[in-house]
Amino acid sequence: MAARRLHEFVRALRGAGVRVSPVEAEEAFRAAALIGYHPRDQFRETLALTLVKSQAERPDFDACFEAFFHFEDADGDADSGDDPVPAAPSAEEGGGEGLEPAAAALASQEPSRLDQTLAQAAAQIDFTAMQVITQQGLYARRLLMNMGMGAVDDEILRLDASPRPADHRRAEQLRDWRGQVRERALAHVRRQFELHGRAHGRALREHTLRAAPFRELREFQQVQELVRRLARRLARSHQRRQKKARRGALDARRTLASSLRYNAVPVELHWRQRRRLKAKVLVVCDVSSSVRDAARFLLQFLYAMTDVLPRVRSFAFAARFDEVTEDFDRYAPEVAVGRILDRVSGSGTDYGTMFQELEARCRGEIDRQTTVIILGDARNNDLPAGERHLADIARRARQVFWLNPEPPSRWNSGDAIMARYQPYCRAARRCASLNDLSRFTDELLRRLD
Repeated sequence: MAARRLHEFVRALRGAGVRVSPVEAEEAFRAAALIGYHPRDQFRETLALTLVKSQAERPDFDACFEAFFHFEDADGDADSGDDPVPAAPSAEEGGGEGLEPAAAALASQEPSRLDQTLAQAAAQIDFTAMQVITQQGLYARRLLMNMGMGAVDDEILRLDASPRPADHRRAEQLRDWRGQVRERALAHVRRQFELHGRAHGRALREHTLRAAPFRELREFQQVQELVRRLARRLARSHQRRQKKARRGALDARRTLASSLRYNAVPVELHWRQRRRLKAKVLVVCDVSSSVRDAARFLLQFLYAMTDVLPRVRSFAFAARFDEVTEDFDRYAPEVAVGRILDRVSGSGTDYGTMFQELEARCRGEIDRQTTVIILGDARNNDLPAGERHLADIARRARQVFWLNPEPPSRWNSGDAIMARYQPYCRAARRCASLNDLSRFTDELLRRLD
């Protein structure tokens, strides 16, 4: 099997959700070259040992392997399990005599050999470039041309132009046979699209959903999975940074001192251990109708990252202010958010009262290890701003971040009063999409280190 086919298989695995690193892919290629591609079961297990990292991934790997090698064996031999390509009309049936040599050579192949020809022709095509379903016909045509079906098309045209009725019958029989081969080629192309096209489609959908405003995210189940996937990806990245930073910086003094025992050779390296702060996070979300969707995703995102974030204490407000931490302790994030919205939603958002109640409830807890995150559009319905309470919170906290789903050009329009609150924030960010949310969470994790 050509190395390209193995590269295509790895791309198909990634499209099926199996995580494969470049190093693992190289190990799989070396193992396949060493062990060989036959028998098929041995080849499959060789790839599985190098590419599958958990039992949870094994079913996806097996399904992808069977689909990818459904039509061809590892060296291009037919191994489809489907009905073979039907035989072309024989000379006795009026289909062999008088054919042009190239067309006759293809049409005279036994069904099993014709399957091999189709598989070998398919191996010459890069199906990973398929991105949309409408490309299937183009790739099927390319596959048939690689087989040499162009000669059969020319022969059908020649027979159609003949004045002899027998040639017309042969043309019709050859056309029927060609149609059956084309269906076989289309079936193979459809399988390849399922493997490769769906990966492009998933990436395109994810890119679109990540950039879309929160209010436009209607595919709820798909978005929930995307939120969890983004959170896991960000958490893994942060864990790698933590592992690298955990040892701290090189302690040159201790290293040089210990090297005196080894004739000034620094055999033992000593590191300055970083003092870990016991960081705390307070999140306050406006869940009124104008920013409800942003609050929903912020809370779900933060609680999907509990492995790397310190304990998060959460509050929500609209018509009333309430702590919602226990909702996330007792229920799944998507369920907890629904319960919160039912409990505190309403009209008449009052930021001044919210800041006053937050200060009263958390005054003894907010200290130099506390990060406060506020999500809202700062539209206060012309009520008292209460910025002195936010100023007191900011003085005692380590940092205050404000996330606003609206564009900055609207932060002080109408009854919005961001200018009254912004001086007390370390940073104010627009947070209108999953991309914005992911970037902010990454920044937050870095600042908490």
